[in-house]
Amino acid sequence: MKHLTIALALLASSLSASAEVLKTKLVDDGGSGLFKAIAVKDAELPDFVIYHPKDMTYAHARCGAMPILIWANGACLDSSIDYERMLTEIASRGYVVLAIGEMQDSRDSRKQTHTQSSEVKRGLDWIFSQARTRGSDYFDNVDTLRVAAAGHSCGGAQVLANAADPRLSTCLIMNAGMGDIEMAGASRASLPLLHTPTLYVTGGESDVAFQNARKDYERISHVPVAWANHPASGHGGTYGERFGGDYARIMTDWLDWQLKKQVDRAETFLGGEAKGYSGWSISAKNFIDFKNVRPLWIMNGDRQIFGELFRPSSPDKSSRQPVAIIAHGFNGTHHFGRAYFDVMGRLGYQCYVFDFPCGSVNSRSDNNTLNMSILDEQSDLRAIVNYFRAQPDVDPDRIVLIGESQGGLVSALTAAQMPDAVSRLVLVFPALCIPDNWRARYPRLSDIPEVTTLWNVKMGRRFFEEIHDMKPFDIIAKFKKPVLIVQGDKDNIVHLDDSRRAQRLYKDARLHIIPGAGHGFKPSEFQQETSQLELFLK
Repeated sequence: MKHLTIALALLASSLSASAEVLKTKLVDDGGSGLFKAIAVKDAELPDFVIYHPKDMTYAHARCGAMPILIWANGACLDSSIDYERMLTEIASRGYVVLAIGEMQDSRDSRKQTHTQSSEVKRGLDWIFSQARTRGSDYFDNVDTLRVAAAGHSCGGAQVLANAADPRLSTCLIMNAGMGDIEMAGASRASLPLLHTPTLYVTGGESDVAFQNARKDYERISHVPVAWANHPASGHGGTYGERFGGDYARIMTDWLDWQLKKQVDRAETFLGGEAKGYSGWSISAKNFIDFKNVRPLWIMNGDRQIFGELFRPSSPDKSSRQPVAIIAHGFNGTHHFGRAYFDVMGRLGYQCYVFDFPCGSVNSRSDNNTLNMSILDEQSDLRAIVNYFRAQPDVDPDRIVLIGESQGGLVSALTAAQMPDAVSRLVLVFPALCIPDNWRARYPRLSDIPEVTTLWNVKMGRRFFEEIHDMKPFDIIAKFKKPVLIVQGDKDNIVHLDDSRRAQRLYKDARLHIIPGAGHGFKPSEFQQETSQLELFLK
């Protein structure tokens, strides 16, 4: 009887957690995919439409937890009725799609209004909550580690306004681009916030977004990006065609590649011929063989460090490879370190990029920046070095640290702490001045407030207390092995004299100055850096 009571209680809890479906809609007979899909108006999220396989239990049994796509509409409107054929088709392929705007039976059934870019975040918050709620229709049926955001025209700008969201795995910018305009809270300044592979789709030069998309594509250098162009479709695309037409096909190919890791779909974008897409042209850049990249969590006591490990292909699978460990700067993430995959792969190095716990508001390790600490970051970097020293496929005598800005300070301090474990050190606009700068601002410990805000990032008192008496230049020279320092002569954050001083202190150091470069390199400047890196490591 006791077990029956518990079972009934669990059932009641499950039923109470399951949301009420207010309305459903069938479009294009549920799509052409394996799983017939429906559009749903959920009582807990009535101002969105959720497109998903009608039988999610069956879909889960066939393909596991399904990736998530959040969709933003053209003109930033609160209706997906013009896209429901395409979104249904995508859902029928094993996806759960959340589209901004209340369900409509027909285009003139109600007045449409504009929405805020924050709706993208609100939709993601809701589905993530449902994924954790036992008894929800989405519990165990959606995969919160495989998430895409896509939008048409102004909706594409709404996606870019949310580009920094660490939950996103990929972005699709449909008939949209920022160029030199501002829209929906996004601008060209949003592009550096992209941290995922990104697809742009345009409808030829008659598409009003064509020139802006082209500028975006040319400007993006830090993440993989593809640009698919179909001159015949114009700005309106093929969204309204049966099963969404070519736009649904190309979106699904991209999602299957990026979220389901169906590597054969990569040929659509990397083959240079737009196979199977008549009249299309497709360009791509910054791609590496992502079959060689895997997520890797490393433990430092009870601290979990998230990162990605790139291991280049090697004819000798049993060979030990050197490894480069990339330490990001203040409020950075592992995404910016991906730019090193290509050069390190050419040199035969494994490359590990990671998020310092508490080092960024977007950190997947821990985003509580009030607990940011230089000493903790040193400890985390030591743990990472020790992890790779113990791996059977890593050459323990060739472990290189590459640190940018604050990550440069941490890398320099860590190399001095474990000089026998680190073979070479690369410092990119290293912020060795951090302790001096903050000591000048807070001369006495009593001057330090509980919370300091820097560039919209909140930092706790501990960060400043720990470095108050730190003198990096007295420490770093303990590292006697080769050092490369790269900095621009227009850096307004880190004074070039600090790098010159470091060069003099190190036993074996070279300093490469990039004319005109500031704190953070443009693509051409980064190429200069990597050229020096190749010479240094060869």
